[in-house]
Amino acid sequence: MKQPGTRYQVMLLLILLITGSGAWAQWGTIKGRVTTSDNQPAPYVTITAVGTSRNAITDEAGFYTISRVPEGNYNLEASFTGYETITRQVTVIANLPVIADFRITISNSQLQEVIVTSSKNKFVYKSSEYVARMPLKNLENPQVYNVVGRALIQEQVIIERTDLYRNIPGSVPNFSAGGSMGLSMRGFSTTIGMRNGMATSAIVPLNPAILERIESIKGPSGTLFGSNRNVTFGGVYNYVTKRPYEAFGGELSVAGGSFEFGRITADINTPVNKDKTALFRINAAAQSEGSFQDQGFNKNYTIAPTFSYQVNDRLKFVLDMELTRGNYTVVSFGLGNLANITSRSFKDLPLDYKKSYINNSINVNNGINNIQAQVTYKISDRWKSQTNYLYSVGFYNHLYWTALNMTSDSTFNRVVRNQTPETFGNIEVQQNFTGDFKIGSVRNRLVAGIDYNYNYNDLYRATVNFDVMNIRQPIRGMSRPALDSMSARQGFSTTSTVAKNASLYASDVVNITDQLLAMLSLRVDRYSTKGTYNALTGLYTGAYEQTSLSPKFGLVYQLIANRLSVFGNYMNGFVNLAPVTQPDNTILVLKPQYGNQLEGGVKFDLFNTKLAGSVSIYDICVTNSTRTQLVDGKNFTFQDGTQRSRGVEAEIIANPVPGMNIVAGYGFNENRYRNASPALQGKNVIFSPKNIGNLWVSYSIPEHKAKGLGFGAGVNYVGDSWYDAANSFKVPGYTLLSASVFYDVTRYRFALKGNNLSNERYWNNNGSPQKPSNFIASVSLKL
Repeated sequence: MKQPGTRYQVMLLLILLITGSGAWAQWGTIKGRVTTSDNQPAPYVTITAVGTSRNAITDEAGFYTISRVPEGNYNLEASFTGYETITRQVTVIANLPVIADFRITISNSQLQEVIVTSSKNKFVYKSSEYVARMPLKNLENPQVYNVVGRALIQEQVIIERTDLYRNIPGSVPNFSAGGSMGLSMRGFSTTIGMRNGMATSAIVPLNPAILERIESIKGPSGTLFGSNRNVTFGGVYNYVTKRPYEAFGGELSVAGGSFEFGRITADINTPVNKDKTALFRINAAAQSEGSFQDQGFNKNYTIAPTFSYQVNDRLKFVLDMELTRGNYTVVSFGLGNLANITSRSFKDLPLDYKKSYINNSINVNNGINNIQAQVTYKISDRWKSQTNYLYSVGFYNHLYWTALNMTSDSTFNRVVRNQTPETFGNIEVQQNFTGDFKIGSVRNRLVAGIDYNYNYNDLYRATVNFDVMNIRQPIRGMSRPALDSMSARQGFSTTSTVAKNASLYASDVVNITDQLLAMLSLRVDRYSTKGTYNALTGLYTGAYEQTSLSPKFGLVYQLIANRLSVFGNYMNGFVNLAPVTQPDNTILVLKPQYGNQLEGGVKFDLFNTKLAGSVSIYDICVTNSTRTQLVDGKNFTFQDGTQRSRGVEAEIIANPVPGMNIVAGYGFNENRYRNASPALQGKNVIFSPKNIGNLWVSYSIPEHKAKGLGFGAGVNYVGDSWYDAANSFKVPGYTLLSASVFYDVTRYRFALKGNNLSNERYWNNNGSPQKPSNFIASVSLKL
């Protein structure tokens, strides 16, 4: 019979053997950093010591550490889904760290498109070099911004920018009279975006095939981006084009669909030399589409080459070019005296939804040429210089824009604007210095810059009343020769304008503590113009100069480091206003119009990026607006008008289970005139719906034989808004349903997308009927 203590002695012996074997084993550590081909940190890359259970995932700065690796020789693998695994050999020595760095042969922007671990959300972008003009993580930035990246563009088979914009929370697509596309944010509209952080021409017939992503930067952003053309008080949006990377690759794609749609695209990337310091990438696309109406079409093509050269470890050049041409038809709707009209909504109009009331000869032919250059020089480990240049010229070879102006329940004036030819140009030069340094123990991240913008246009246009159309009788045909003849008899107005902006700005992000950050920013802007030159009179009118100050303040407190932060900001934007001649011939010298925003909210990046997004509430007060008032029977201008836009925005990007991704957004906005002309007092701003929502859910089978097969479905909701300033004629809200099925493997991708599956009838901000149900199928070959 065993003694009572025998059992415990055996257990003690086993414990000693186990712990002793651990003490005898010799362990080492492997650590290092993973960077991309463009020298950016590569987060979420899995590093594995083959033959062991030891692995690690790189952090947002690209660093990793694998602890307790037994002594010996190992193959160390760096892997991420969709790309070839990189392997290198290491030798682990007891009690010594082994340094093993990797450089992966794709760019940072490409890396953000792929799922690098089973928990990575492929629709999340954590940082942008453009939003703050410095490297700053989203959770460190007190400003809200949303990003629609290449992965979502591809999954939704996006062929035009309107579908891009529908993924931005609280935003709705809009159009200018000439057909340029844009969006409304926080109740303010614009159709002029930025290109890689620089101001473009007013005419931007851009094809999404050349885009890496679009960034929607919310709120008045005059401090870093200036004013006037490219920025509204609701925010600014930035088109980021594709850049070269260090490996040969690319994609060829063809697509076809409803209304005679056809498209072909090519994306080719290649190193130019053995050292892979010179890189070249070219994107090209051509597409053509008919119309669901009896007349109408839309065609465009683009060629966009990009070349980069890494001269040495300090100096890099990037040259980016684009040539795009568009040809399409455009018709808009106008209101006359509502006393003679019974309709109060587009749904009540007697117009046939499927009739254009023009013909295909009444079209627009335009284009844009962009040349963009960037020189980056690493001054030291803490300071960098970046010089940017953009030459952007857009033009109309001809533009026939028809407005159907309703005068009674059955009659419409067909009014045509004839612009032929016209040029809109913009040249911008920008110099930025960015630093990451400490003053004492306080970390500072600073950007200081100068910006010079030269904007010009040469206009040649006439507006003619073509006829009065009675929809209950035969409709007279339209022709370009007839319109040209009428325009010549009436006479063309020939004008040109040049405006210049010179600016100084600085923005400093200060780490008060590791968790508390403050942003302090200021811009000084000097605007000048000789006014508008009239070729008929030989005189300039409207010359003026104006200086604006635009401050910006923000606070961020990280409740959980790199996971959860609360933020608040004061942001400012401005618009230069020309002097006004009063009815008594006195001159009213105007001040800049300002938009001032207060905003607070929360940003999150939780559960290893399975759940990311933001929620914010904002209040934008517009001051120094102009209004008119009758004085002794004459309309005088006063500059004491105000306007207020306030609302809530939320975005959630989720990856609840492997293979499933969700993008959801909601925006509530109320934008009203506070102190304004009697006709506007208390009214809502036109085309500013109160409620906007978006949702896209997709699932891609991650394993087994069906790996790569995926499904997606989405819904977009836009609430009612007003078409006229008097808030008498309604743009009805709408709900759009869409779905896709795709098969995406290493060398091929097949996709089928259905849009507006409920066949909803809806109208854009120009009053143009939009597409009913339609389908697109695409096939892509990956090189």
